[in-house]
Amino acid sequence: MKKLILDNGLQVVLVKRKEHSVVTVHLAYKVGSKNENSRRTGMAHLFEHLMFEGTKNVKKGEFDKYCSSAGGTNNAYTTYDLTAYYMTLPAHQLELGLWLESDRLKNFHVLSHALENQKKVVVEEIKQNVEEQPYGSWHDKLSKAAYSNRSSYSWEVYGSKEHVQSVTLGEAREFHNIHYKPDNACLVICGNINNDSEEKIKKYFSNIEPSHKAKPEVSFKNSFRLGKKHVSYKDNVPLPAVFAAFHCEGFLDNEIFITDTLSNIIGSGRSSRLYKSLIQQKKIASQAGAYIEQREHSSLLICYAFASNPKITAEMLYEGIIGETEKVRIKGASGKELQKSKNQVRTQFANELQYSQGIADIVATQALFWNEPERFYSLLDLYNKPGIDDINSVSSRIFDLQNSVRVDVIPAKGK
Repeated sequence: MKKLILDNGLQVVLVKRKEHSVVTVHLAYKVGSKNENSRRTGMAHLFEHLMFEGTKNVKKGEFDKYCSSAGGTNNAYTTYDLTAYYMTLPAHQLELGLWLESDRLKNFHVLSHALENQKKVVVEEIKQNVEEQPYGSWHDKLSKAAYSNRSSYSWEVYGSKEHVQSVTLGEAREFHNIHYKPDNACLVICGNINNDSEEKIKKYFSNIEPSHKAKPEVSFKNSFRLGKKHVSYKDNVPLPAVFAAFHCEGFLDNEIFITDTLSNIIGSGRSSRLYKSLIQQKKIASQAGAYIEQREHSSLLICYAFASNPKITAEMLYEGIIGETEKVRIKGASGKELQKSKNQVRTQFANELQYSQGIADIVATQALFWNEPERFYSLLDLYNKPGIDDINSVSSRIFDLQNSVRVDVIPAKGK
């Protein structure tokens, strides 16, 4: 691995993987829904779409054509904390990828017709994936219940449909000028790269101007976390579902490795506590599990269960979930469960290492938030470090019901 910082502030990391026949160009920006304000939620996700609207050199639709014609693929995603654009190409097409991504960074401008077009696309996406999707609104309601409206974690990445519709051209350009600059980004090149790759990167990215605007700081206080809240809503769904979320530290804190391990013990796989209890033994759930939703400042450990038949109530599901979290909180987990979780992490990590995109994604995150791309190599050690006493100490605090938020989805009768 080799890292460098260009004069314009762009972090660059080269990860040579000669065993790969391809190369991934991964450009991540340190901007997500966390960086929005409460009057214009959904801006970060809207920009993920806008960045494919073309430039003066690469017209709308041509980005995908250049990439696919060269035998490559590309995509993008937005989270609470970052937005990433990536493409994987045959190794000899690296320069094409560098040209495409540098052109988009240097020459993209928000145009009125493009903004109006993508606002409609995003609004339709919110309708399809949230409003009209069975069980699609639970996460939005959970975020509102779990965080004070003073926190930008109190809304979802999609944002509000009304807010997206109301974005002005001036607001969009201001957002772009602040966040889409080289000094707010990390470029990772991973795969079968040659010795001249560094010079090619400098050729395409060195002449791009950094931001001349200060990026607003996002503050977070523990008082923004809300607990012991219960939200219930009716939806056009066949059976009840329950989601119970517990507040935990953000991913900058090493405690995240403990809470991630806890989520595996509670609800990852057929040998997890929720699966064995709610599905195999009590037979009250058709689906049950848990996972950690990592955010920079404050994460959530989310447990869920979907009823197995119409006779099962939300209260029965909730009692089943809490029964298992209480057992871990009071009696602790076992050494066998801890080892199983560590094995799961190793398997997941090994799967990521098979693909240049998986490696690039992890490396970019380490560079953006820790300024240490080489931290990638120590992640497994950090997961392996906690012992059973660490797990049980943290679980006794996290699984306190005063630290939790509950959302019930109830079938709407007559629909």
